[in-house]
Amino acid sequence: MARFFRRGSRDVRLTRHGGAGSNIGVIYWDNNATTPIADEVFAAMEPYLRDCFMNPSADYVSARAVRRAIEEAREHVARLAGASAGEIVFTSGATEAINTVLRGMARMGTAGSASHMMCVATDHDASLHTLRQLGREGVVLPAECPVDRQGVVDCDAWARFVREEDVAGVSLTWVNNETGVVQDVASLCACAHEAGVPVHVDGVQALGKIPVDLHGVGVDYASFSAHKMHGPKGVGALYVKSGCRMPVLLFGGGQEDGRRSGTENVAGIVGFGAAAELAARQLDEAACRMRRLRDAFEGRLQAALDGVEIQSAGSERVSNTSNISFAGCTAQALMLLLEPLGMLCSAGSACSTANPHASHVLTAMGLSDAEARSCLRFSISSMTAEDEMEHASGLVIEAVRKVRSVQSSKTGPVMVFRP
Repeated sequence: MARFFRRGSRDVRLTRHGGAGSNIGVIYWDNNATTPIADEVFAAMEPYLRDCFMNPSADYVSARAVRRAIEEAREHVARLAGASAGEIVFTSGATEAINTVLRGMARMGTAGSASHMMCVATDHDASLHTLRQLGREGVVLPAECPVDRQGVVDCDAWARFVREEDVAGVSLTWVNNETGVVQDVASLCACAHEAGVPVHVDGVQALGKIPVDLHGVGVDYASFSAHKMHGPKGVGALYVKSGCRMPVLLFGGGQEDGRRSGTENVAGIVGFGAAAELAARQLDEAACRMRRLRDAFEGRLQAALDGVEIQSAGSERVSNTSNISFAGCTAQALMLLLEPLGMLCSAGSACSTANPHASHVLTAMGLSDAEARSCLRFSISSMTAEDEMEHASGLVIEAVRKVRSVQSSKTGPVMVFRP
Protein backbone atom coordinates (compact mmCIF):
# COMPACT_ATOMS: atom_id res chain seq x y z
CA MET A 1 0.00 0.00 0.00
CA ALA A 2 1.33 3.46 -0.82
CA ARG A 3 1.01 6.56 1.33
CA PHE A 4 1.93 10.16 0.53
CA PHE A 5 3.14 13.11 2.51
CA ARG A 6 3.08 16.61 1.08
CA ARG A 7 6.10 18.90 0.86
CA GLY A 8 5.04 22.19 -0.69
CA SER A 9 3.82 21.62 -4.23
CA ARG A 10 5.07 18.05 -4.51
CA ASP A 11 3.69 14.76 -3.20
CA VAL A 12 6.29 12.24 -2.06
CA ARG A 13 5.34 8.58 -2.38
CA LEU A 14 6.42 6.15 0.30
CA THR A 15 5.67 2.43 0.32
CA ARG A 16 3.88 0.84 3.25
CA HIS A 17 4.22 -2.87 3.96
CA GLY A 18 0.80 -3.92 5.21
CA GLY A 19 -0.92 -3.10 8.46
CA ALA A 20 -3.50 -0.50 9.35
CA GLY A 21 -2.39 3.00 8.50
CA SER A 22 -2.86 6.21 10.44
CA ASN A 23 -4.62 9.35 9.26
CA ILE A 24 -1.42 11.33 9.54
CA GLY A 25 0.30 9.25 6.84
CA VAL A 26 3.94 8.23 6.94
CA ILE A 27 5.97 9.66 9.82
CA TYR A 28 9.56 9.80 8.61
CA TRP A 29 11.81 10.14 11.65
CA ASP A 30 15.07 8.81 10.20
CA ASN A 31 16.52 12.08 8.93
CA ASN A 32 20.05 11.30 10.15
CA ALA A 33 20.05 8.56 7.50
CA THR A 34 18.89 10.90 4.75
CA THR A 35 16.50 13.81 4.28
CA PRO A 36 13.89 14.61 1.64
CA ILE A 37 15.00 17.21 -0.89
CA ALA A 38 13.55 20.63 -0.08
CA ASP A 39 11.32 22.28 -2.68
CA GLU A 40 13.78 25.15 -3.04
CA VAL A 41 16.60 22.69 -3.69
CA PHE A 42 14.61 20.71 -6.24
CA ALA A 43 13.71 23.92 -8.08
CA ALA A 44 17.34 25.06 -8.14
CA MET A 45 18.54 21.70 -9.51
CA GLU A 46 15.91 21.13 -12.21
CA PRO A 47 17.31 23.49 -14.89
CA TYR A 48 20.71 21.76 -14.66
CA LEU A 49 19.08 18.38 -15.27
CA ARG A 50 17.35 19.63 -18.42
CA ASP A 51 18.26 22.80 -20.32
CA CYS A 52 21.50 23.91 -18.63
CA PHE A 53 23.34 20.71 -19.45
CA MET A 54 26.56 22.25 -20.83
CA ASN A 55 29.95 21.08 -19.61
CA PRO A 56 31.17 23.75 -17.17
CA SER A 57 34.70 23.43 -18.55
CA ALA A 58 33.64 24.41 -22.08
CA ASP A 59 34.52 27.89 -23.38
CA TYR A 60 31.25 29.40 -24.56
CA VAL A 61 28.73 31.67 -22.89
CA SER A 62 26.17 29.05 -21.84
CA ALA A 63 28.90 26.84 -20.36
CA ARG A 64 30.38 29.76 -18.44
CA ALA A 65 26.94 30.33 -16.91
CA VAL A 66 27.01 26.73 -15.65
CA ARG A 67 30.48 27.36 -14.21
CA ARG A 68 29.15 30.42 -12.38
CA ALA A 69 26.38 28.29 -10.86
CA ILE A 70 28.99 25.90 -9.45
CA GLU A 71 31.01 28.74 -7.96
CA GLU A 72 27.90 30.32 -6.44
CA ALA A 73 27.09 27.00 -4.81
CA ARG A 74 30.65 26.81 -3.48
CA GLU A 75 30.18 30.23 -1.91
CA HIS A 76 26.96 29.16 -0.19
CA VAL A 77 28.50 25.97 1.23
CA ALA A 78 31.60 27.85 2.38
CA ARG A 79 29.53 30.56 4.05
CA LEU A 80 27.46 28.03 6.00
CA ALA A 81 30.63 26.22 7.09
CA GLY A 82 32.53 29.34 8.12
CA ALA A 83 35.16 28.84 5.41
CA SER A 84 36.43 30.49 2.24
CA ALA A 85 35.16 29.31 -1.14
CA GLY A 86 38.67 28.35 -2.27
CA GLU A 87 38.90 25.89 0.63
CA ILE A 88 35.89 23.83 -0.53
CA VAL A 89 36.39 20.83 -2.84
CA PHE A 90 33.22 19.15 -4.11
CA THR A 91 33.20 15.34 -3.87
CA SER A 92 30.72 12.50 -4.35
CA GLY A 93 29.94 12.57 -0.63
CA ALA A 94 31.44 12.55 2.83
CA THR A 95 32.74 8.98 2.57
CA GLU A 96 34.96 9.96 -0.35
CA ALA A 97 36.10 13.08 1.49
CA ILE A 98 36.93 11.13 4.65
CA ASN A 99 38.85 8.46 2.76
CA THR A 100 40.78 11.15 0.89
CA VAL A 101 41.77 13.01 4.04
CA LEU A 102 42.74 10.02 6.15
CA ARG A 103 44.75 8.41 3.38
CA GLY A 104 46.33 11.76 2.61
CA MET A 105 47.29 12.30 6.25
CA ALA A 106 48.83 8.84 6.38
CA ARG A 107 50.89 9.38 3.24
CA MET A 108 52.07 12.82 4.28
CA GLY A 109 52.97 11.59 7.75
CA THR A 110 54.88 8.48 6.71
CA ALA A 111 58.64 8.83 6.61
CA GLY A 112 60.03 5.34 6.24
CA SER A 113 57.90 3.85 9.00
CA ALA A 114 54.24 3.73 9.91
CA SER A 115 52.88 6.83 11.60
CA HIS A 116 50.32 6.90 14.38
CA MET A 117 46.76 8.00 13.60
CA MET A 118 43.64 8.09 15.74
CA CYS A 119 39.91 8.54 15.40
CA VAL A 120 37.22 8.31 18.08
CA ALA A 121 35.61 4.98 19.01
CA THR A 122 32.13 6.36 18.24
CA ASP A 123 33.04 7.77 14.82
CA HIS A 124 31.20 6.79 11.65
CA ASP A 125 32.31 3.61 9.87
CA ALA A 126 33.73 5.70 7.02
CA SER A 127 36.43 6.89 9.44
CA LEU A 128 36.84 3.75 11.51
CA HIS A 129 37.04 1.33 8.58
CA THR A 130 39.41 3.55 6.61
CA LEU A 131 41.81 3.84 9.51
CA ARG A 132 41.63 0.11 10.22
CA GLN A 133 42.35 -0.64 6.57
CA LEU A 134 45.37 1.66 6.64
CA GLY A 135 46.53 -0.33 9.65
CA ARG A 136 46.13 -3.62 7.79
CA GLU A 137 48.14 -2.17 4.93
CA GLY A 138 50.92 -1.27 7.34
CA VAL A 139 50.68 2.42 6.47
CA VAL A 140 49.73 3.62 9.95
CA LEU A 141 49.46 2.39 13.51
CA PRO A 142 45.74 3.04 14.18
CA ALA A 143 44.15 3.91 17.51
CA GLU A 144 40.66 4.73 18.74
CA CYS A 145 40.08 7.35 21.42
CA PRO A 146 37.60 6.21 24.10
CA VAL A 147 34.51 8.12 25.18
CA ASP A 148 32.65 8.34 28.47
CA ARG A 149 29.16 7.02 29.25
CA GLN A 150 27.63 10.11 27.61
CA GLY A 151 29.62 9.59 24.41
CA VAL A 152 31.95 12.54 25.03
CA VAL A 153 35.60 12.21 23.99
CA ASP A 154 38.04 11.31 26.77
CA CYS A 155 40.14 14.49 26.69
CA ASP A 156 43.00 12.97 28.70
CA ALA A 157 43.34 10.04 26.28
CA TRP A 158 43.16 12.46 23.34
CA ALA A 159 45.91 14.64 24.83
CA ARG A 160 48.18 11.69 25.59
CA PHE A 161 47.90 10.39 22.05
CA VAL A 162 48.65 13.64 20.22
CA ARG A 163 51.82 14.01 22.29
CA GLU A 164 53.15 10.67 21.01
CA GLU A 165 55.98 10.75 18.51
CA ASP A 166 55.23 10.62 14.79
CA VAL A 167 51.48 11.30 14.85
CA ALA A 168 50.28 11.87 11.30
CA GLY A 169 46.82 13.10 12.27
CA VAL A 170 43.63 12.66 14.26
CA SER A 171 39.98 12.59 13.29
CA LEU A 172 36.70 13.00 15.14
CA THR A 173 33.00 13.41 14.49
CA TRP A 174 31.53 16.78 15.41
CA VAL A 175 27.94 15.53 15.91
CA ASN A 176 27.37 11.82 16.38
CA ASN A 177 24.89 10.36 13.92
CA GLU A 178 23.37 7.89 16.42
CA THR A 179 23.19 9.84 19.69
CA GLY A 180 23.44 13.47 18.55
CA VAL A 181 26.33 14.18 20.95
CA VAL A 182 28.16 17.40 20.09
CA GLN A 183 31.91 17.27 20.74
CA ASP A 184 33.99 20.25 21.89
CA VAL A 185 35.81 20.51 18.58
CA ALA A 186 37.55 23.80 19.36
CA SER A 187 39.24 22.45 22.51
CA LEU A 188 40.21 19.15 20.91
CA CYS A 189 41.68 20.95 17.90
CA ALA A 190 43.64 23.32 20.11
CA CYS A 191 45.06 20.38 22.06
CA ALA A 192 46.16 18.61 18.86
CA HIS A 193 47.62 21.75 17.32
CA GLU A 194 49.72 22.41 20.42
CA ALA A 195 51.45 19.14 19.56
CA GLY A 196 51.64 20.01 15.85
CA VAL A 197 49.05 17.37 14.85
CA PRO A 198 46.54 18.10 12.06
CA VAL A 199 42.83 17.47 12.68
CA HIS A 200 40.04 16.20 10.44
CA VAL A 201 36.42 16.61 11.51
CA ASP A 202 33.46 14.65 10.17
CA GLY A 203 30.92 17.46 10.03
CA VAL A 204 28.15 15.57 8.25
CA GLN A 205 25.57 15.79 11.04
CA ALA A 206 26.68 19.26 12.13
CA LEU A 207 26.32 21.33 8.97
CA GLY A 208 22.91 22.91 8.75
CA LYS A 209 21.95 21.87 12.31
CA ILE A 210 24.35 23.80 14.53
CA PRO A 211 26.50 26.89 13.85
CA VAL A 212 29.67 25.71 12.11
CA ASP A 213 32.69 28.02 11.98
CA LEU A 214 35.65 26.09 10.62
CA HIS A 215 37.96 29.11 10.75
CA GLY A 216 36.90 29.79 14.33
CA VAL A 217 37.56 26.28 15.67
CA GLY A 218 40.80 25.82 13.74
CA VAL A 219 39.97 22.59 11.91
CA ASP A 220 42.45 21.57 9.20
CA TYR A 221 40.13 19.30 7.19
CA ALA A 222 36.38 18.65 7.32
CA SER A 223 33.90 16.48 5.45
CA PHE A 224 30.25 17.21 4.61
CA SER A 225 27.35 15.62 2.74
CA ALA A 226 24.39 17.32 1.03
CA HIS A 227 21.75 14.65 1.56
CA LYS A 228 21.77 15.02 5.35
CA MET A 229 20.49 18.60 5.05
CA HIS A 230 17.70 18.41 2.44
CA GLY A 231 20.09 18.33 -0.50
CA PRO A 232 20.63 15.60 -3.08
CA LYS A 233 22.52 12.34 -2.65
CA GLY A 234 25.81 11.80 -4.44
CA VAL A 235 27.45 15.12 -3.60
CA GLY A 236 29.53 16.28 -0.64
CA ALA A 237 32.42 18.56 0.17
CA LEU A 238 35.90 18.40 1.57
CA TYR A 239 37.23 21.43 3.41
CA VAL A 240 40.99 21.94 3.19
CA LYS A 241 42.22 24.86 5.28
CA SER A 242 44.28 27.34 3.32
CA GLY A 243 47.93 26.33 3.57
CA CYS A 244 47.22 22.68 4.38
CA ARG A 245 48.46 20.04 1.99
CA MET A 246 46.10 17.71 0.20
CA PRO A 247 47.05 14.92 -2.20
CA VAL A 248 45.41 14.92 -5.61
CA LEU A 249 42.42 12.60 -5.44
CA LEU A 250 41.75 12.05 -9.14
CA PHE A 251 43.96 12.93 -12.10
CA GLY A 252 42.51 14.06 -15.39
CA GLY A 253 41.12 17.35 -16.64
CA GLY A 254 42.10 19.39 -13.60
CA GLN A 255 38.66 20.20 -12.19
CA GLU A 256 38.28 21.45 -8.61
CA ASP A 257 41.52 23.43 -8.94
CA GLY A 258 43.37 20.27 -9.93
CA ARG A 259 42.46 18.45 -6.71
CA ARG A 260 39.64 16.24 -8.04
CA SER A 261 39.44 15.80 -11.78
CA GLY A 262 36.29 14.71 -13.58
CA THR A 263 33.30 16.56 -15.01
CA GLU A 264 31.37 18.01 -12.09
CA ASN A 265 27.99 16.80 -10.86
CA VAL A 266 26.50 20.19 -11.69
CA ALA A 267 22.91 19.58 -10.60
CA GLY A 268 24.07 17.97 -7.37
CA ILE A 269 26.48 20.80 -6.59
CA VAL A 270 23.83 23.43 -7.31
CA GLY A 271 21.46 21.50 -5.04
CA PHE A 272 24.05 21.42 -2.28
CA GLY A 273 24.47 25.17 -2.59
CA ALA A 274 20.71 25.73 -2.45
CA ALA A 275 20.43 23.48 0.61
CA ALA A 276 23.23 25.42 2.32
CA GLU A 277 21.57 28.74 1.53
CA LEU A 278 18.24 27.46 2.89
CA ALA A 279 19.86 26.08 6.07
CA ALA A 280 21.61 29.39 6.73
CA ARG A 281 18.31 31.28 6.58
CA GLN A 282 16.44 29.02 8.99
CA LEU A 283 19.19 27.57 11.21
CA ASP A 284 18.26 29.12 14.57
CA GLU A 285 14.50 28.90 14.11
CA ALA A 286 14.62 25.28 12.91
CA ALA A 287 16.90 24.22 15.77
CA CYS A 288 14.56 25.72 18.38
CA ARG A 289 11.50 24.09 16.85
CA MET A 290 13.18 20.67 16.54
CA ARG A 291 14.40 20.83 20.13
CA ARG A 292 10.89 21.59 21.33
CA LEU A 293 9.47 18.63 19.40
CA ARG A 294 12.25 16.29 20.50
CA ASP A 295 11.95 17.20 24.18
CA ALA A 296 8.17 16.81 24.10
CA PHE A 297 8.52 13.42 22.42
CA GLU A 298 11.03 12.18 24.98
CA GLY A 299 8.93 13.54 27.85
CA ARG A 300 5.77 11.75 26.69
CA LEU A 301 7.61 8.42 26.42
CA GLN A 302 9.16 8.75 29.87
CA ALA A 303 5.83 9.72 31.41
CA ALA A 304 3.96 6.77 29.87
CA LEU A 305 6.54 3.98 30.13
CA ASP A 306 8.95 2.54 32.68
CA GLY A 307 12.43 1.46 31.63
CA VAL A 308 13.00 4.30 29.16
CA GLU A 309 16.49 5.83 29.04
CA ILE A 310 17.55 8.73 26.82
CA GLN A 311 21.12 8.07 25.74
CA SER A 312 23.57 10.97 26.15
CA ALA A 313 20.90 13.06 27.87
CA GLY A 314 23.59 14.43 30.19
CA SER A 315 25.69 15.90 27.39
CA GLU A 316 25.16 18.54 24.73
CA ARG A 317 23.10 17.05 21.89
CA VAL A 318 22.02 18.30 18.51
CA SER A 319 18.37 19.36 18.57
CA ASN A 320 16.94 16.76 16.16
CA THR A 321 18.18 13.44 17.59
CA SER A 322 16.90 11.06 20.26
CA ASN A 323 18.52 7.70 21.00
CA ILE A 324 16.28 5.83 23.43
CA SER A 325 16.55 2.43 25.06
CA PHE A 326 13.41 0.49 26.02
CA ALA A 327 14.06 -2.13 28.69
CA GLY A 328 12.70 -5.55 27.81
CA CYS A 329 12.43 -4.80 24.09
CA THR A 330 14.66 -5.15 21.08
CA ALA A 331 14.86 -2.36 18.56
CA GLN A 332 14.17 -4.75 15.70
CA ALA A 333 10.95 -6.00 17.29
CA LEU A 334 9.75 -2.44 17.81
CA MET A 335 10.61 -1.45 14.25
CA LEU A 336 8.71 -4.48 12.94
CA LEU A 337 5.59 -3.09 14.62
CA LEU A 338 6.19 0.59 13.86
CA GLU A 339 6.87 0.33 10.13
CA PRO A 340 3.42 -1.04 9.14
CA LEU A 341 1.85 1.74 11.22
CA GLY A 342 3.71 4.29 9.11
CA MET A 343 6.54 5.28 11.47
CA LEU A 344 10.06 5.03 10.07
CA CYS A 345 12.99 5.24 12.48
CA SER A 346 16.18 3.21 12.89
CA ALA A 347 18.18 0.98 15.18
CA GLY A 348 21.41 2.87 14.50
CA SER A 349 23.41 4.10 11.54
CA ALA A 350 21.80 3.58 8.13
CA CYS A 351 25.16 2.29 6.92
CA SER A 352 25.07 -0.63 9.36
CA THR A 353 21.48 -1.88 9.23
CA ALA A 354 22.60 -5.18 7.69
CA ASN A 355 25.13 -5.69 10.48
CA PRO A 356 23.88 -8.21 13.08
CA HIS A 357 26.07 -6.72 15.81
CA ALA A 358 24.96 -4.15 18.37
CA SER A 359 25.79 -0.51 17.65
CA HIS A 360 29.51 0.16 18.05
CA VAL A 361 28.64 3.69 19.17
CA LEU A 362 26.53 2.51 22.10
CA THR A 363 28.87 -0.30 23.17
CA ALA A 364 31.79 2.16 23.09
CA MET A 365 29.77 4.28 25.53
CA GLY A 366 29.59 1.31 27.91
CA LEU A 367 26.15 -0.11 27.15
CA SER A 368 25.85 -3.87 27.28
CA ASP A 369 24.99 -5.78 24.14
CA ALA A 370 21.38 -6.20 25.31
CA GLU A 371 21.06 -2.52 26.23
CA ALA A 372 22.44 -1.43 22.87
CA ARG A 373 20.03 -3.72 21.03
CA SER A 374 17.10 -2.11 22.86
CA CYS A 375 17.81 1.38 21.46
CA LEU A 376 15.95 3.17 18.71
CA ARG A 377 17.15 6.34 17.02
CA PHE A 378 14.58 8.99 16.16
CA SER A 379 15.84 11.89 14.03
CA ILE A 380 13.59 14.70 12.86
CA SER A 381 14.28 17.61 10.51
CA SER A 382 13.19 21.15 9.75
CA MET A 383 10.42 19.60 7.62
CA THR A 384 8.94 17.55 10.47
CA ALA A 385 5.35 18.63 11.04
CA GLU A 386 4.26 19.87 14.46
CA ASP A 387 1.39 17.37 14.66
CA GLU A 388 3.66 14.38 14.18
CA MET A 389 5.07 14.42 17.71
CA GLU A 390 1.95 13.36 19.56
CA HIS A 391 1.08 10.69 17.01
CA ALA A 392 4.65 9.36 16.87
CA SER A 393 4.92 9.06 20.65
CA GLY A 394 1.59 7.23 20.76
CA LEU A 395 2.75 4.69 18.21
CA VAL A 396 5.99 4.04 20.08
CA ILE A 397 4.19 3.68 23.42
CA GLU A 398 1.75 1.21 21.85
CA ALA A 399 4.57 -0.81 20.26
CA VAL A 400 6.59 -1.02 23.49
CA ARG A 401 3.58 -2.18 25.46
CA LYS A 402 2.76 -4.78 22.84
CA VAL A 403 6.28 -6.23 22.78
CA ARG A 404 6.44 -6.34 26.56
CA SER A 405 3.04 -8.01 26.77
CA VAL A 406 4.16 -11.06 24.77
CA GLN A 407 7.27 -11.57 26.85
CA SER A 408 7.67 -13.51 30.03
CA SER A 409 10.48 -14.66 32.25
CA LYS A 410 10.50 -17.85 30.19
CA THR A 411 10.52 -16.33 26.70
CA GLY A 412 12.94 -13.47 27.34
CA PRO A 413 13.14 -10.49 24.99
CA VAL A 414 11.41 -10.86 21.63
CA MET A 415 14.06 -11.13 18.90
CA VAL A 416 13.50 -10.41 15.23
CA PHE A 417 15.84 -11.45 12.45
CA ARG A 418 15.20 -10.06 8.97
CA PRO A 419 16.44 -11.92 5.89
